[in-house]
Amino acid sequence: MRDQKKAEEIATQRLQLLSPLLAEGLDAAQAKQIRANICQQTGISDRTLRRYLAQYQEEGFSGLKPKGHGRPQSRATIPASILEQAILLRRQVPSRSISQIIQILEWEGLVEPGQIKRSTLQEQLLERGYSARHMRMYAETGTAARRFQKKYRNQLWHSDLKYGPYLPIGKDGSKKQVYLVTFIDDATRYVLHGQFYPMLDKVIVEDCFRQAIHKYGVPQAVYFDNGASTGPSG
Repeated sequence: MRDQKKAEEIATQRLQLLSPLLAEGLDAAQAKQIRANICQQTGISDRTLRRYLAQYQEEGFSGLKPKGHGRPQSRATIPASILEQAILLRRQVPSRSISQIIQILEWEGLVEPGQIKRSTLQEQLLERGYSARHMRMYAETGTAARRFQKKYRNQLWHSDLKYGPYLPIGKDGSKKQVYLVTFIDDATRYVLHGQFYPMLDKVIVEDCFRQAIHKYGVPQAVYFDNGASTGPSG
């Protein structure tokens, strides 16, 4: 545990060094001058600084941690698709606690109650650079927007599905649950299209996607919530 905390502290220091180099729109001359300033102030070599930057671009925050030697310890893991959902929830509201993230995942039916332990999710968000401490640091240094968001409109869309209320829309006025599907532009955070549907099926995501395209054109890439868009039709 002590070694892990030390590795995190070192990675945090390295990220703070790199922060000026993460600004959008830097040309080669500007980047070279910034690297020279950092090297002069800290005493590290340009080669080392370039290595830190390459590791961060490839692996994120975890790439900045010192590479330990020896046999790695086995530990509980969270499926990649679920971890990506947890990261998305943290990105949407950086102040969300681990318990709140787990609760939302359970409410939306992505995991079974009690399936994810708080300590496990906290550890894996820490490794990916999305702990509460990291989110505060990104906000303070201005790294968050540069790291998380695309630069231009229509570069990336996100789909999202939420479980809505029960409404009297069933047979003979019986209550039936509705589901909200939305598509959001990553760069602008603008809701491109959102609509409630009376069934949980992949066709509702396809319909919402088609309407968003009709309004705003075709995006370069889309992040689909695969776990939430599948299910029996009602």
